[in-house]
Amino acid sequence: MFPKMNAPDSIKRKVSIVARYTTIPILLFSTTPVIAHFLGGGYWYLLTLAVFGICMILDPIVGDDPINAPEEMEKELEESSFFRFMLWVYVPIQFLITLFCYSLITNTPMEMFTVLGVSYYPLSTAEMVFLALSLAFVTATGATPGHELCHHGNQFDRFMGQALMTPISMADFYVYHNFHHHIHVATPLDPATSPYGENFWRFALRSTVLKSITAWKVEAERLGRKGSSWISLDNKMIKITIAQIAWFSLLVYLFGWISLPLFIMQYLFPRLLLATADFAEHYGLMRKQLEDGSYEKVRAEHAWDDSMIISSFFMCQIDRHSDHHANVGRPYQILRVMDKAPRLPLGYLNILFVTMFPPLWRKIMHPIIEEFYDTADIVPYALPNTLPERFLDRAVIAEK
Repeated sequence: MFPKMNAPDSIKRKVSIVARYTTIPILLFSTTPVIAHFLGGGYWYLLTLAVFGICMILDPIVGDDPINAPEEMEKELEESSFFRFMLWVYVPIQFLITLFCYSLITNTPMEMFTVLGVSYYPLSTAEMVFLALSLAFVTATGATPGHELCHHGNQFDRFMGQALMTPISMADFYVYHNFHHHIHVATPLDPATSPYGENFWRFALRSTVLKSITAWKVEAERLGRKGSSWISLDNKMIKITIAQIAWFSLLVYLFGWISLPLFIMQYLFPRLLLATADFAEHYGLMRKQLEDGSYEKVRAEHAWDDSMIISSFFMCQIDRHSDHHANVGRPYQILRVMDKAPRLPLGYLNILFVTMFPPLWRKIMHPIIEEFYDTADIVPYALPNTLPERFLDRAVIAEK
């Protein structure tokens, strides 16, 4: 258990508020479809979206949490099993909420819910849409504890992370993200690094497709180095794909083919949110290429940072993104706000939606990133004919 649970406030605030309360806020958020049902359904099925919207409004009002854990506390925090346990809890929630929403939408009673007082009746079209959107938001939120678990060195945690990603068809994220993105971030080799001037919607399509292709290539190359064929059960991507097909088959067996559009929605919505995060996290930032063709080590300057409290709760503090990349093995409870990192003008909950409106994104972000280019030791990364002329002599220009 977290050793400072009963400490005085002066001691408690030696850690960030997210480290203090861990995943409790998003676990509560995940229950909103259930609460909506017991409140009577109907427009209550918009509760999840309403809570999310309120959190977006409150995020800049509640403000920032710049507290970093003291170095002498880091080992104690890192070794505490409490933080791992709080991530594990989201795994059964992810599956149960999916089954709960599918059973209500299809009016298919499940005994494990009826014994708890869940009542079934045919939902109106509006109720089905509201509940499906709520399911998409809740399970997409599960990607953030999943991301954290996939980064842990412990094999059980990595398994739990992949399991958490399975209902949203993002288990391939583990392969691409761990074994390509963190190696090639802020270089032209990384499809999740967006150049200055790129339209978000072009980026979302390009990066989503290329990341999945890259995950298969990463596994084929790993097996090739071992002298094995990519067609092998040792191929993580094959095992992941089999698991996701098995999960979808179970949904069809339980609820019928209406599971297909719901399953597609649970794939597309989290992928869209992931694309917004990828787009914002490294926009326009490039590492220097060294004489031997390799790239400099990732520094704080190579990722956009944020530490808004509500956003940090939803993101398991991954919005302290510079430290996450500069020190890959650092668990979320001790991620630090980095002094040299560029800062996003809004918390993740808001900036991720700003990315979806390219003119608004350019209006807000371009003056900020151009000022950063002027003052920081950073290589600009841009599409052709988008960058102000004063930066061209040191920029890397991406292919169209």
